[in-house]
Amino acid sequence: MKDDADTLVFETTLDAPPEKVWRALSIPEYLERWLQPPADAEISVVAADENKSLTYRWREPGEGAAAEPEESLVTFEISPREDGGTWFRLTHAPMALPQPANSNEPVMMLAA
Repeated sequence: MKDDADTLVFETTLDAPPEKVWRALSIPEYLERWLQPPADAEISVVAADENKSLTYRWREPGEGAAAEPEESLVTFEISPREDGGTWFRLTHAPMALPQPANSNEPVMMLAA
């Protein structure tokens, strides 16, 4: 992953119970309506702990013809509140893809 400076964290409370929030996060049709991801985004579940946390791998094409895709992990954490609502935390952490050992940037050695 990239360093923590690139991570976005959003916390709030919601009036809905955790079960309803979970449905909005875990049912693809509801998630799409709620988050409104770009049409060319690829979203897949990485980890799920029902009614507690859900992590998606989010991949979008990069800008420009030769750009690398942009990938990130989006984690939703929810927990019940005493008033019947939900504490909600969203963490968006961009992923840095490892550079291949033979990327030749900068050129360090030439093969014979």
